[in-house]
Amino acid sequence: MRVVVRQRIEHGVTDALGDLVAMDANTVSIRTRRGLVVIDRTAVTAAKEVPPKPSRRGAAHLAISMHDLERIMVDGWPPVEREELGGWLLRAGAGFTGRANSVLPLGDPGIPVSDAIDRCESWYDERGLRHLFSVFGPVGFSVDDDPLGRELLGHDYEPINNALVLTAAVATLPSEAPQGPGVRVQLESSPSQTWWDTWAAWDERVAPADEANAAAAAARTVMTSSPDQLFASLERGGAVIGVARVAFAHAWAGVFVVHVAPEHRRTGVALQLMGALADAARARGIPSMYLQVTRANSPARSLYERLGFSVHHEYVYLGG
Repeated sequence: MRVVVRQRIEHGVTDALGDLVAMDANTVSIRTRRGLVVIDRTAVTAAKEVPPKPSRRGAAHLAISMHDLERIMVDGWPPVEREELGGWLLRAGAGFTGRANSVLPLGDPGIPVSDAIDRCESWYDERGLRHLFSVFGPVGFSVDDDPLGRELLGHDYEPINNALVLTAAVATLPSEAPQGPGVRVQLESSPSQTWWDTWAAWDERVAPADEANAAAAAARTVMTSSPDQLFASLERGGAVIGVARVAFAHAWAGVFVVHVAPEHRRTGVALQLMGALADAARARGIPSMYLQVTRANSPARSLYERLGFSVHHEYVYLGG
């Protein structure tokens, strides 16, 4: 992780900003742009995680590189099992969502690409899962123009489910605006049974939501394994009509599973949920937020863009 650590020195304090590369009972080692800094832990007065270094000029939520943001998003939706193959991350979670059950290529696999694909396929075969790769690029990129994409197409893989990654500055997002007296979003650090049952009833991937359902068990693990997360629910007339989840990792907030009861859509429920999640991010000092939405979901895209989100990049799954 990238951190800033403040330490006492002879005539005051100084900050070290960079990548945390080692930590033990006595010292903290930070790789800064001037080299490695080893700090005595007894001299540390404050420390916090900060976002990755921007890759270009501009607003922080847009200046981050695609690779860094993809890496951050892994811990917003962490797989049940993960393994590295060079710069590739293999993720598995009983088939619950593509994000938790696909290869994420974040660099060189360290072996010929064709051999790496074979290695990944064997890994997923051992787990009884489909072969799935997440290939990402700038807005409008073509899988045919991506070296890995071309290789996978040559292995008879097919594109599935094109999606967009949207980001926003938390400071500019609207706050929660209750839709009536007492109609406020409730936030919990873990999913209550009511939250879980409500969400599972709307998501066919995990219904019925019981522990005998492997996807349901994986979903619980995925949704509760981020460094910090909150589960939002909006109740009206004694019934929960909207739920959502926000995860906090690497100084970013990620929004997931925004669901509104069909009969209450286009009535401000999603706006109120998003406002509550933005307020929670502001309370934690989180500067940037991301979410993922399928390209085909025009109503959701329009909502998020009205709130202030912009498209950062896109990705497509290739399945074989």
